[in-house]
Amino acid sequence: MPAEQPGPVVCFSYLAAAELWSVPGFPQANQGAEVFAIEQSIAADGPMVAAVLSALGVPSLLLANHGGDDARGAQVQEWLQRYRVATTTAVETDVTTPWIVVVADNARTRTWFPHLPGVIDALTHVDLSPFAGASFAYIDGYQLIEAPALRAIQAARAADIPLLLNLGGSPLTAGAAEAVRGHSGLIVQTNVDDDHLAEADRIAPVILEDTEAAWVVITAGASGVLALSRSEQLIFPAFRAEVRHTHCAGAAFSGALIYGLQRGWSLTDSLTLANASGAMRCERNHGEPFPALHELHVFMTSRERAPQSLFAPSAACPHP
Repeated sequence: MPAEQPGPVVCFSYLAAAELWSVPGFPQANQGAEVFAIEQSIAADGPMVAAVLSALGVPSLLLANHGGDDARGAQVQEWLQRYRVATTTAVETDVTTPWIVVVADNARTRTWFPHLPGVIDALTHVDLSPFAGASFAYIDGYQLIEAPALRAIQAARAADIPLLLNLGGSPLTAGAAEAVRGHSGLIVQTNVDDDHLAEADRIAPVILEDTEAAWVVITAGASGVLALSRSEQLIFPAFRAEVRHTHCAGAAFSGALIYGLQRGWSLTDSLTLANASGAMRCERNHGEPFPALHELHVFMTSRERAPQSLFAPSAACPHP
């Protein structure tokens, strides 16, 4: 008999239409800035992680809020279909599709303005039973959606499957730490700005101690990646890339990281693939496909790394 196929990677997050605005710089208060370009995408990271996994040939399932029967809802549905994202979400006539404006400037900083009417209530009522048949869980644990995210974490723990909890730069709250503490196969991912690398050295041991995670992974764009366990610290310089934008880079990283971990790769190999995936996404336009596995292998063998990571190698592991 053929070997039984593993269950899908189940991704939990909110679902919204996104407008990506490009400006030369952020204006002072009561001033303006010209918008050079407006592009369409979706949010949050969970839907994009599911799309990354689809491009890598990994079955996945998105659990999120429903969208509306409106122009933004049509934008979201077209995006999901284009990137072959399987989802339990549906279109409802009495729902206004949530949306978010992401403003990026020439200094590669981003600021976002989410409008998420009814999303918290909708996520609170999402059917979480697919976690029971999943092989891996990805959950966006932003403080913005903390209450329904905690419910999803409980479902993933009940299913006893590996979990990647993405904080997306949000602080780790006491409730989230308690919800995940001690779960086997737990990876906690977050990010810091390039200009605040010292924050990674400070927060990584704290997150590790508070969650008892197997690994804490902190990304910092062109400055590389820091991964910390109770016995080891890994630092990865970034791949050199021609950055067009940074939207979806974190999700591209997460999806490739899950790909490697699900296949039993070492964390080093998984993070190398994840680094390449994030860098490739930054080089591609928003409407282009997510990279396939063979493209990532070509990228990794043909691209140089930055001379060294800018992370300080002094963040001590709390338990030698």
